[in-house]
Amino acid sequence: MPAFLSKIPSRGRRLILLILAVLLGGAAFLWLGIFQSEENKFQSFAEEVFTGELSGNTLNLHYTVADPSAYGLKDYPVTLGSCSPDSHRQSLSVLENYRKSLGDFSYEKLSASSQLTYDIFRDYLDTELAAGSMYLYEEPLGPTLGIQAQLPILFAEYRFRVKKDIEDYLQLLSQVPDYFSSILSFEQEKSRNGLFMSDDTADSIIAQCREFTADPQNNYLLEIFNDKIQSISNLSEDEKIDYQTRNSSILTSLVIPAYEELAEGLTALKGTGTNSMGLYYWPKGREYYEYLVKSRVGDSRSIPEIEEAVKTQMVEDYGEMVNLIRDSGGNLELEDTLTSPALSSPEEMLEDLRGKIMEDFPLPPQVQYQVKYVHDSLQEYLSPAFYLTPCIDDYQSNVIYINPAGNYQGLDLYTTLAHEGYPGHLYQSVYFEAAAPDLLRSILGTEGYTEGWATYVEMYSFSLWEGDPTQAALAQKNRSFTLGLASLLDIGIHYRGYTREDAAKFLEQLGFSQETASSLYDSILESPANYLQYYVGCLNFYELRDYARELMGNDFSLKKFHQAVLDAGSAPFPILKKYLAETLTKG
Repeated sequence: MPAFLSKIPSRGRRLILLILAVLLGGAAFLWLGIFQSEENKFQSFAEEVFTGELSGNTLNLHYTVADPSAYGLKDYPVTLGSCSPDSHRQSLSVLENYRKSLGDFSYEKLSASSQLTYDIFRDYLDTELAAGSMYLYEEPLGPTLGIQAQLPILFAEYRFRVKKDIEDYLQLLSQVPDYFSSILSFEQEKSRNGLFMSDDTADSIIAQCREFTADPQNNYLLEIFNDKIQSISNLSEDEKIDYQTRNSSILTSLVIPAYEELAEGLTALKGTGTNSMGLYYWPKGREYYEYLVKSRVGDSRSIPEIEEAVKTQMVEDYGEMVNLIRDSGGNLELEDTLTSPALSSPEEMLEDLRGKIMEDFPLPPQVQYQVKYVHDSLQEYLSPAFYLTPCIDDYQSNVIYINPAGNYQGLDLYTTLAHEGYPGHLYQSVYFEAAAPDLLRSILGTEGYTEGWATYVEMYSFSLWEGDPTQAALAQKNRSFTLGLASLLDIGIHYRGYTREDAAKFLEQLGFSQETASSLYDSILESPANYLQYYVGCLNFYELRDYARELMGNDFSLKKFHQAVLDAGSAPFPILKKYLAETLTKG
């Protein structure tokens, strides 16, 4: 059962923090007290959910708060959690307890802020509980986005603030064998129910595991850990050597064998998969896809309605591209890279963006950010750029990573930095956390909001580029059209039943090669609804903007609209629309 906590870097091949833990069974809520106001009772309940969730998974805890003791989390268990079938079933009981407790509150007696938290939490619980019987349709593994591929990245990015962080890290590392064993248990149950992955997918995951274990003595986690330990000034040389020795021992004697056993376990299950195509071909595949779209995108419309919205935007984008080329006398071509002599470095581009957005966006809080470059050992695994969401109690310190292997430059880099930085993920994240929202809001959210916002402002940023505005406009329409095409294929593969041949034939008509078509098909197979988080999320912001314009009439401005959706924070789009109706019409 996917939980609702995720700290997600962004763009391309996402560095995704999957929820590794099962929710704590039989959660014991704080005594609410008969003399507390309804508002105080709700706040106590929400904070207890927050701390309970974080104490159930140490990776999530570490990536969410910098100082756990400030939230009453001092003697928390160090755990990766479990992915076993029993833990999935247990999590449903916890969600049911949450839902029952939530229903005991008097909604009308809550503040507007708490009502918003209540609405988002209730929507999450109702969505997850409605899909509870389909938990075997989940897939924790995958060639690029699976947990076996992403877990090393999370360990590589694990920050050592105090000595306990190092101890926690080593303890988590030692739990990889048990965690992978729970994943294999889950995959075995999927197999018994006819829901195991295809042989091609299994082969790709096995190959990825083999690559990770190929050279244990030179595994990139060794080098990265040693570099981090050496940079800690308050450790003695003996302590550094001890930590490095322990890490090397755990990695080679526990983690590497765990990957080998996972590969062997998947090899034994090969041949039991019955479907090498989209979710459409599973018994409840279309129903599960509907759940994914509602849960991950935050869009409650039917799939055909969403599909129509995608097609409408694609037709509009294509028409505008044709007009731009025609108005140029046919001399306009889409260039791979548009450069600017004034802006060459990422830092210059971010400062340019931060200054230019002030006309249409509210003033962001003053925070620090660094541009760092991806470690050589990780370049082939990570996207061209990403923003690693900071801890809620350390949001003033931000990092945007650039991957030299991506070779992004010019307009490509500029709009990517808008997506990751200003006014994208960095800006949206620090704006919301600076407002000191309810703690529960920090682990509640919808990817369609966060990725949709970043894509929405990425499209906006093309207009800020100081190069040829017509070329920039053409590039923007092409970017939008391409994302729309991937989203349309996502729906086609998982909801309409497109085969690999169907997709290839469709893309071939648009000039794509057979190799590109096959690669895109595989990408969509691995992560259903992923492209919709970006593109359909973006389209929802367009629709909300139009709705705000109707509500506000002559008082409408982009800055007021942007402030309203940023103040609301991450939420399913129907709830955002309700929030806009309540706030933009006041006074």
